[in-house]
Parts: sequence; C-alpha cells; structure tokens
Amino acid sequence: MYELFLGVWETAKDILIRPGRSLKEFRLLTSRTNAENVMSKVSLKSRLCCLPKTADHIYLNIPFISAAMQAVSCPKLAVALAQFGGLSVLPCSLPAKDVVMMVEEVKRYKAGFQENVVTLTKDQLISEAVQVMNSKGYHKFPITDDGLPHGKLIGMLSDRNFDPKDHAQDKIAKHMVKRVVAGKEGITLDEANKVMIKYGVTILPIVDKKNHLLYCVFKKDFQKHREFPLGSVDEKHRYMVAAAVSTQPSDRQRIDALIKEETDLIVVDSSDGFSDFQVETLNYIKKRSPRTPVVGGNIITYDGFMHLANAGFDAVKVGMGIGSGCTTQEQKGTGRGQATALIDVVKARNEFFASAGKYIPVIADGSISNPGQLVIALALGADSIMMGRFFAQFTESAGEVRNHPTYGPLKEFWMEASARAHSFGRYDQSASTWFEEGVEGYVPHTGSIYDNLGKTLLKIRSALSNAGCKSVDELHEKAVVELQSFSSLQDAGVHDIIMK
Repeated sequence: MYELFLGVWETAKDILIRPGRSLKEFRLLTSRTNAENVMSKVSLKSRLCCLPKTADHIYLNIPFISAAMQAVSCPKLAVALAQFGGLSVLPCSLPAKDVVMMVEEVKRYKAGFQENVVTLTKDQLISEAVQVMNSKGYHKFPITDDGLPHGKLIGMLSDRNFDPKDHAQDKIAKHMVKRVVAGKEGITLDEANKVMIKYGVTILPIVDKKNHLLYCVFKKDFQKHREFPLGSVDEKHRYMVAAAVSTQPSDRQRIDALIKEETDLIVVDSSDGFSDFQVETLNYIKKRSPRTPVVGGNIITYDGFMHLANAGFDAVKVGMGIGSGCTTQEQKGTGRGQATALIDVVKARNEFFASAGKYIPVIADGSISNPGQLVIALALGADSIMMGRFFAQFTESAGEVRNHPTYGPLKEFWMEASARAHSFGRYDQSASTWFEEGVEGYVPHTGSIYDNLGKTLLKIRSALSNAGCKSVDELHEKAVVELQSFSSLQDAGVHDIIMK
C-alpha cells in the first residue's frame, strides 16, 4: 500500500498536503484602540475596481456587492444597496433585454441630473400624455419643440393642468405651462434644490444658452441624496449598477446593449475564470468600450489571478464551490477553502502591484454566513465582498416570500447552477452537456435591508476599531489573523447554558 501511494505521489504534478482553510477557522486579533479609530471614525470605503485608462480606482463606500443571481439582484435591491454605498450585479442568466431594462430602471430611479427624460411635443394629444403617465408613473413632463429629450424647452405639462376625460382630444399646447422655471447649465445640485424651494416646483429643467434641455433635477432625488449621502453614484449622479455576462459568443449582443445603456461595470461570470475564454470576452468588451471596467473570475489560485491580471482585468473575483447552495465540490471535486484561496490570491495581487504598479482589487465571493466571516475576508486582503445568501434574506431581493407553517416567512433562494436557473452560458455549457451544480431552497426572511444592513455595518466598524484600524486599507496593512483550533472555535460559540 505504501509503495502504491508513493507511486501516485511521484507521478502527480503536485499534491498539496496542507488543508485548505475556511473563513470560519480564523479570528482577528485586537490592537490598541484610540481616539482616531473609534467606531464613529472608521471608514468602510474600499476599492471596487481599477478605473480604465487611469491610475485611479472606482470606490464603494461600503465593501458590499450583491451576487449576480436570479434570486438576489434586481432593480429594487440594486437601488437600495447603491443608496447605502454598495453595488448590485444583475445576472446573465436572464434574457438580455430584461437585464437592460433593469439597468435603465436603476439609472432612472435616482439621478441628481437626469438625462434623457421622457418629453412630449405641443402637438401631441392629452390622451397620449395620459398613456405615458399611466405606463411610466410620471406626473409632469418637459415639452420640447421636437419632442426629443434634448430639444428646445417650450413648456411643462402636469396632470394638474387638465382633466383626462374632458380634455383627452385637446393638444398639449392648449394646457401646457409656457413660463417655465429652469436652471442654467453648470448649476450644482444644491443650487438646483434652492431654486426648487424658492419657486415651489418639484422638477427643475436644466437648459443650455440656447434653451435646449440638458437634464432635469427632481425634488425627490435630492431628498434621497440627503438621506443617503454615501450612495454609489456615477458621474451623472445616477445610482451605479453592474451586470454579468457569460463567455459565450452569443452574449456579444448583451455586452453591446449593456455598454449602450451605460452599465457601470461588466462582470464576466464563470465558476472557473482561469480560462482563455475570459480573456477573449475581456478583449471584446475593451474593443467596444475601452473605458468600461471589467471584472474577471472566479479564480482560487495565484496562477489564476496572474492570468487575469496580465490580461488586463480591472478587478478579480475569488471563490469556487463554497456558496451556501453550491454543489460544485461535490459534483466535480474542484474548489478550495475561501481563506486559503484569498491568502494565495492576495499574495499574487500584492506581487503584481509591486512589479507592474497596478493595484487590482480582489472581490471575495462566497462562504459568508455572518458578519464575523465578512471581517475575516477583509482582514485577509479582500477589497470587497460579494454575497448571495446574505442579500437573499431581505425584502428587496428578487425571491418571493413564502409563509411556512413551522419556520414562518421565508424567501425563495436558488443557485445560478440549479435546475431552476438553468443557466447554460455561465459555465460554457450547452443544453446537452449541462448538469446541476447548485440547489434550490429557502432562507429566513429577516425584513427590509433598510432595517438590517446598518447593524451589520456597525459590527464591521466595531471589528476594525478593535483591531486598531480606521479603514479597510489600514486593516490590510495591520491585521493579525490567527488560525483557531477546534476547541477554541467551540469556546467562541454559545456554550454551557440553556437558551431561552
């Protein structure tokens, strides 16, 4: 038996006998807390990805990303998470047209300066305006000379200006307000708000010197800006949102549509990102839009990171076979403990930065079941955390709520490689070669993200403060993380009491 084992050992390329480690096995040691790193002064701002064509990065104000899963990321969650300062990635397993509409919905929801608003012409009928109001949920429209979003502004129409029944066949020109309060090009969001307060209006058109409509500022958007000052917004003050694409050539049209819709980030989605197909997809995206950031992955090794980094990806996702409903390791035997994967990849990230001068952020994807594990992932060097099950529990996620007679309210949750998602493109598979790598189930419904996420953020800030750090970057530099024994992990949980 010994000789047989020795023969296998000698013929194998490499056998790593040190076990892969989970995030659950580590603890963050404390350091001196002082007046500079108390909880109230801790910042969770973190690098999301490289900003193409520059030496800078795109940042998140909280290091949270919702996973590209049908059961998780949707416009409602994307808006909520962006308001807090995070980001959602819309799944690639849905039809491209549906995802593009989701991006549009997020971008339209909150825009300090909203471009391409719905406009009408003075020659259209009131009945047509009513149809748009009913379908879009709007109550007030700019009227331009040609009906286009950047035409010459000639009036405003509100649902208060007409009776839908009596005036349905009237032209808009008869009921529109011609004297319009407008802001001039270059006005700030704060200045626009003051103008809206002064004149008692809820929408302020912004025009150029020739009175052509550029943007509109909505009162409700400014109020959201004040309520969520750390929101993730683009250059036009719209909420940021990302979308995933597969490496299948058939997704080229999806990529083109996402670029056209000004999607902030494109994530090349694969369970195994250590492939030439990822690079081919990256090259296509960069050729179409050199300034669109692209995230690659998933990878779990030093070499996997170097492959994607040398190709030019702007961030890299780490994790394989460790999601709460993932069965990849059972089905194929491929995968790795997330702590070990992060340690290996972060080492590669740091060495690549030292040699190439380019810092490529690392996104930890999977194996997070509580805030403590989230902290460990950051302490091991992750710049941000992608989570599916964590966000699936909230009201705003895509899954439906189901009331269980024993467990109470539950949220539907299914993996992207489950039979329900039935995603062929994500793994470079076809209908004839597809097999399940994930399950379908439920998670407890804990309520709204607005009532729960703040508590998690407090716990993370507290952990950084305990470690003597006031930022994620400082945590990367100063964190002391220790591997725990089985007994010490037992001590760390509730023990020796009878729970109420």
